Amino acid sequence: MKRLITLLLGAALLCSAVSPAGAATIEAKGEWAFDFSWTDGMNYRSASDGGDSEDDFAAHQRLRTQIDIIASESLRGVVFLEMGTTTWGAEDGALGSDGRSVKVRRSYIDWTVPSTELKVRMGLQGMDLPGATFGANPVLSDEDVAALVLSHAVNENVGLTAFWARPYDTSAGDTGGSNSFDEVDLFGLTAPVTLDGVSVTPYVMYASVGKDVDGTDTTSWETFLDGMQSLGERTGMTGDDTTIHNAWWGGVAFELSLFDPFAVKMDFTYGSKDADEDYATREGWLVSAMVEYKMESATPGVFAWYGSGEDDDIDNGSERMPSVSPNAWAPTSFGFPGSVFNQDSQFALNGAGLWGIGVQVADISFVENLSHLVRVAYMRGTNDSELVKDTAGLAGELAPAQGGVFLTDKDSAWEVNFDHTYQIYENLTFILEMGYIRLDLDEDVWGADGEDLNAAKKLTFNLVYEF
Repeated sequence: MKRLITLLLGAALLCSAVSPAGAATIEAKGEWAFDFSWTDGMNYRSASDGGDSEDDFAAHQRLRTQIDIIASESLRGVVFLEMGTTTWGAEDGALGSDGRSVKVRRSYIDWTVPSTELKVRMGLQGMDLPGATFGANPVLSDEDVAALVLSHAVNENVGLTAFWARPYDTSAGDTGGSNSFDEVDLFGLTAPVTLDGVSVTPYVMYASVGKDVDGTDTTSWETFLDGMQSLGERTGMTGDDTTIHNAWWGGVAFELSLFDPFAVKMDFTYGSKDADEDYATREGWLVSAMVEYKMESATPGVFAWYGSGEDDDIDNGSERMPSVSPNAWAPTSFGFPGSVFNQDSQFALNGAGLWGIGVQVADISFVENLSHLVRVAYMRGTNDSELVKDTAGLAGELAPAQGGVFLTDKDSAWEVNFDHTYQIYENLTFILEMGYIRLDLDEDVWGADGEDLNAAKKLTFNLVYEF
C-alpha cells in the first residue's frame, strides 16, 4: 500500500510541476472491493485430482484507482492502477506482502481532433463490443488491450466508432533480429443508431493472425483466441500447418423501450475462423433476448438464448461460435460472469454450444436502501451426443472434470441465484450472493464418472467502497 500511495503522490507532484500554461486538473476515482466466500461441490473442476476440495472458504480483496489528468475538454490522460484480486494469506496477501501486486491496468489519452467532432482514444484501454441482453457481448467484453479508437457522431441519432487493437506481438523486443509475421490484430466498426425508444447497434470485427504466431510463445495466441480451438485440435488431431490466418464476427444489439414500462433487449452474433485444415475451422452463431416489465417495487423478466453446437462429425470443423475474451456476458451470477467479485464463471463464459431459458425478478425493494434479485435458469447443450459417444477419447477430453462444461443435447443444468444489495452509505455497499448449480450429465454419454460431478453452491459476502 505504501508503494501505491507513493506512486499516486508522485503522479500528483509531476502534474503540479508543469507551468501555469499547461496546468491540469487531477481527478481520482475507484473502488475497494472485499469478498468473503464459501463454495462447495466444485468437484467438476477438481475431480481429476481425487474429488471435491476441502478448502471451501476464502477471503479476497481488490483495489482499483483511476487518475484522470485533464488539460481541457478536448484533452485528458488516464492512468488506471490496480492491486488485483488478492487472496488473504496467499502470495501478495500473505504476511509481509507490502503491496507488491500494484500494476498499471490501463494507460491512455483522450483527445479531439481540432475543429472537428472526431474523438480519439489511444493506449491501453478497456474494450467491449456492443451487447444488450445481458449488458455485455459474448465475443469481447470487459477486456484490456492496446488499441486506437476513433469515434464520430454523424448526427444526434447516428454514431460511428472504428478501432484497431493489437492484443499480441509475440516476438516484440526480440534482439535476435527476427522479422516474423507473428502479430495478432483486431479491426472493428460499430454504428450505434439511437431513436426515440429504440436503439440498434450493428458491428463487425476482423482478426488477423500472422502465419508465424503459434502456441509455443510465452504469450500464447491460444490464450487470446479463447474457445477458438476445434475439437480436432483438442484431441491432438492437428497437423504441422494449422495456423489460423483470420477470423471475423458480425452482429447487432437491439433495445426497445418505446412501450415503457416494458423493455425488450436482443442480440445476434455470428463468428467464423479459418485454418489450413478442415477440422480446425470454426463457425457458429448465438442469439439472446430478454423482456422486462418495470414495476414500482420490482422488475420481473424472462430471458433466453440459443448457441449453435457441434454436429456428429469431428472432421468438418466446429459449429460453436468462436470468441476472443467474453468476461462479462452474464445471464446468471454464478455459472456465468455476473458476480460482483470473481465468484462466478463456474459453468461457461458465454452461451456457445448451449441453449437456456430463465425467469428473474430484479430490483425487489420494500425497505429503503435494500434490494434483492431472484433468478432461476434452465440450460441444455446443443452439441450432438453422438459425437462424444462415437469419437474415441473425446469424453475424457471434454468431461467437466477436465476443467470445462461441455454439454450435449442429452445433458442439462439448473441454476438458482438469490442476491441482495444494501446501501450502507452513499459510497459503501454490502452485497450478499447465494448461488446453486445442479448439473445432470447423461451416463450413456460420459460414463459412470459423471454421476458425482453435478452440484455447486456458493455464499459470498461482499463489501464495496466506491470513491
